[in-house]
Amino acid sequence: MPTDEKLTLTLHQPPFKVSALSSLFRSLQAALRETAAAGEPVETLFSNQQGPFLVTDVEHTSDGELVLSIWFADRDDAPLNDRSKETFGWAISDLERTILRGAQHTFWGTPAYRPELHEADSRMLRFIAVLRAFRSATISFDDRTISLRDGLFASERV
Repeated sequence: MPTDEKLTLTLHQPPFKVSALSSLFRSLQAALRETAAAGEPVETLFSNQQGPFLVTDVEHTSDGELVLSIWFADRDDAPLNDRSKETFGWAISDLERTILRGAQHTFWGTPAYRPELHEADSRMLRFIAVLRAFRSATISFDDRTISLRDGLFASERV
C-alpha cells in the first residue's frame, strides 16, 4: 500500500449487488469530501486538477469479503498523508456522532421509526443509509472501528 493513512471498509456476506456498490462508492466519496471540505470552500479544495483525489485499493478475500482501502493522493498518485489522516479522523468521529443521533432501532434491528432522507441531510447520514443495505460491514481508521452487524452499529477503540 502506498500509505499507512488509510480508511478501510470491509463488506462481509457476499455476493454484492453492483447497484449497491455503486451507491456505496458515491455516498462514501460524498461524505468524505464533505468532511475534508469542512472549513474550506469545496470549490477551492476539489475543483482544480491538482486534487486531492480519493483513491482505493480493492481486495477480494478468500471468504468473499470485499476490502476497500481508501486514501487521498495528488494528481501524480503521491499519497497525501496529512490530508488522509486529518479527514479520516474527522470522518470516523462524524460517523460515530451521526449514528448516535440517528433513529433508534428495535431489538430486531429495524428502525423504531423510519426517518426519510431530505436534501438538507448530511452526506454522512446518506452514507449510513446506503451502508445499512449491506447488513454486515466494518469501517476502520487508526485505532477506531465501527462495525455493522444485522443492521446494528457498534464502535470500539483498540
